[in-house]
Amino acid sequence: MANRFLRYGDRRYIISKETEARLHRTLDAVYADGSRGHQWLTLYPDTAAPCRLLIATGVPISIETEVSLVD
Repeated sequence: MANRFLRYGDRRYIISKETEARLHRTLDAVYADGSRGHQWLTLYPDTAAPCRLLIATGVPISIETEVSLVD
């Protein structure tokens, strides 16, 4: 199974498919016409360490996949 990561600036955060979907919705809202240009994204809701990131225009963001080769 492949691990998926959100690279935000110079950090990497493990993300789920659900979190990735929320990220895409957040990006759509940030880059929409008339938006404020930023929005908070909670990476791990319903956990003891929810980890919030400020998603803003101009901040480098990417999704990375790390493939595990298991026999």
